[in-house]
Amino acid sequence: MAPGKFESVEQLLASKNSDAPVFCHHPRAYCTIARRFVQGFPGKVLYAVKANPAPAVLRALVQGGIAAFDTASIAEIALARDVLPDADCSFNHPVKARADIAQAYAKWGIRDFVVDHADELRKLFEQTGPDIVVQVRVAAPNPDATISFNAKFGADPQDAVHLLRAVRKHGANAAISTHIGYQTLAPHAYASAVRLLTEVASASGVRPAYINMGGGFPSVLMPQGLTLEDFFRAIAQVHASLPDVSGIPLRCEPGSALAAPGGSVLTQVLLVKRDAVYLNDGIYGALAEVPHLHKQPPTRVLTRDGACRCGAERAFTVFGPTCDSVDTLGVPFALAGDIREGDWLHIRMVGAYSQTLITDFNGLGRHEFALIEDDA
Repeated sequence: MAPGKFESVEQLLASKNSDAPVFCHHPRAYCTIARRFVQGFPGKVLYAVKANPAPAVLRALVQGGIAAFDTASIAEIALARDVLPDADCSFNHPVKARADIAQAYAKWGIRDFVVDHADELRKLFEQTGPDIVVQVRVAAPNPDATISFNAKFGADPQDAVHLLRAVRKHGANAAISTHIGYQTLAPHAYASAVRLLTEVASASGVRPAYINMGGGFPSVLMPQGLTLEDFFRAIAQVHASLPDVSGIPLRCEPGSALAAPGGSVLTQVLLVKRDAVYLNDGIYGALAEVPHLHKQPPTRVLTRDGACRCGAERAFTVFGPTCDSVDTLGVPFALAGDIREGDWLHIRMVGAYSQTLITDFNGLGRHEFALIEDDA
């Protein structure tokens, strides 16, 4: 099957003449979630390119109103600018090579950087001019995150105070940021982070140019009864209630929450063995994020002609195609009990940390790609 555009996954299957797994982009879904963030978040929204840097994703998000990007490398800056030549890019990796800092500043015109350590700040000053904004990233404790990022990045509050003062002393503009963790499940965690950043900024005596809330908004793991708007509302309310920062602009930089809804994977069943299903895609392919979700993404079982199997569901262990026993999706999947070899699983909400992590381990990395016009 040549890469192409299809009205639906069912139409794709009807046209398919190979057994390779397919990563499906649903541009309409990317566009819809982008508009939701742009209209709902009480500030500026940057897309974290690392979540899925595919041009199809970037184009759809731009169509939905995204014009700014959280980039972690020169390559990601180039990708964003290729899709949107005047894209507003921030170099938001806390640890950067000197050559990359210099190139970002001189060649790409980047004026927004992040640090969480005095030596990184010194490195930044030595490779740029004073006409930059330096975000000081603060570690924000958050038990409601599925994965915490604080072990790797983020200054403790006392060190962050010193960093903010050092930025001001150098003559650059200071901002303050955090990332409260992957798939954060409670709106109050964002409110707590705003309070923490406010305390740090107040203690430093530096009025930040903006407050960056980072990412971590839930996608697949959105708790029942909550919506993204509940998270936006919690941030807006606490921000407005704090006189020291209520007039300071807000930012966020979601990755998974913007990328996940627009990506799906079609993967074929190679074998059904008792209560186990073996697929031709797995964690070394486009399903690398699934084990970290601790939850089955929305999944359908389709026959070769696109019909949906609707037998009574039962629990299966799902394995990928490699010879590594670790290659399993990590949680039981509830699938139609009449599933059989040659069927296809259509796994939705897997647009983030998926396509970009495909490997050729065991020589099994072949994937096809398609644009699907429905809403995923």
